[in-house]
Formats: sequence, C-alpha cells, structure tokens
Amino acid sequence: MKVEIKEIGLSGVDFLEVLNRSPVRDVKNAGRTLHECMRISAYIFVGKADGQVACIWGLIPPTLLSDQAFLWLLHTDLVHEHQFTFVRQSQRVMETMLRRYKVIVGNCIVGEDKSIRWLKWLGAKFGDPQGNKVPFVIRAKNG
Repeated sequence: MKVEIKEIGLSGVDFLEVLNRSPVRDVKNAGRTLHECMRISAYIFVGKADGQVACIWGLIPPTLLSDQAFLWLLHTDLVHEHQFTFVRQSQRVMETMLRRYKVIVGNCIVGEDKSIRWLKWLGAKFGDPQGNKVPFVIRAKNG
C-alpha cells in the first residue's frame, strides 16, 4: 500500500469524486462550499492511498501577508483505513505548513472523535464547543 500527500493546484483533483465519498456528501451546498474553499486557498493538498484520493485539504490565509491560516479538510473512509500512515505523512506536511504560517486555526464537528484525535496528533489545542463546532488552534513550536 502506497500512501502519498502532495501539494496540488485548483484543478489537481476531481473534488466531486472526493465529496461523493465523504461524510458530507448529502449536506446542502457542500460542493459549492468545497469549491469556494479550494478557490481561495493559498495551498491545497491531496492524500492518496494506492492512487485513490483519500482526502483533500487546504489553507486559507485572511491576507497574503498573514502568518495565520484557516485549515479545511474533506476526507473519505480511506483515511481511516490507513490512519497511522496518513497521520505520519500529515505530521510532516504540518511541519512544513507551520514554517509558513505560525498559527493554523479551524473548526471540527462535535462528536467527530476520529477527526479530533487526528488533529490532536497534529498538535491541535481545542476550545469550548460553539454550537456543533469545536474550534482548534495549532501553533508553531517557536510561535
């Protein structure tokens, strides 16, 4: 089994294929939201398992000069099937992202225990739930 994570451009992956295999496939306007996140991201990454897309995520800075970015992620069951390999690869990518952005923020859905655990492995610290979302922050070690 080969797992790889790499940076891609806006047209580097069929995002509808990923969306259709994700937990949010039936959420109203999920495709539009994903496309908008991809469009305004400074960086977009794709994770694959044996050539099949397992996840896609990106970083959205509020300005071009910001040292902070918002992290978004869309995953499929393939991530959970190969979670330890993806975590190891994600930790390496996170180190690179934290050299560019000193602070990475985001939200996780309350009850998404696998996603919360994954984010903790990446260094996330969680705030108090706000509705159905839990905010998180990942800081560079020197930041």
